[in-house]
Amino acid sequence: MRSLLAGLIIMLSFPCVGAAEDLAPAPVVTIYPGDIITPAMIGAGPPVSEAPGAIASRDELIGRVARRTLFAGQPVPPGAVDDPKALANGAGVQLIFQQGGITITTRGQMLQSARVGDAVRVRNSETGLVATGVVQTNGSVRVSE
Repeated sequence: MRSLLAGLIIMLSFPCVGAAEDLAPAPVVTIYPGDIITPAMIGAGPPVSEAPGAIASRDELIGRVARRTLFAGQPVPPGAVDDPKALANGAGVQLIFQQGGITITTRGQMLQSARVGDAVRVRNSETGLVATGVVQTNGSVRVSE
């Protein structure tokens, strides 16, 4: 009984060695602007308490695109990553115009990169006219005029 009590006192008098502390995710390699972040690129970084304002979860990084160079071992600030673009500048795209019960579809070309829901400018491939529209979830652009 004495040895059990002595062991308990000793254990309580020393801080836990190797206690799990929440670590901020950090790149394990240098990630360049435009790179899509993969799980293999992210490891454990400094403790979250030492990286205020940094992204605190791996899930917030995986699949996103670096907006600036991210250095190995450094925490990642929220503004350093962005959602990937759904359509790239110059990409071919289906244009859809709907009014009343009429639907007109044609091919066009993106004049800027965009994500789903972004307002964009597109060029109609048949007429050469430039129109504005909104990127849809299926990758098409719904044009307004």
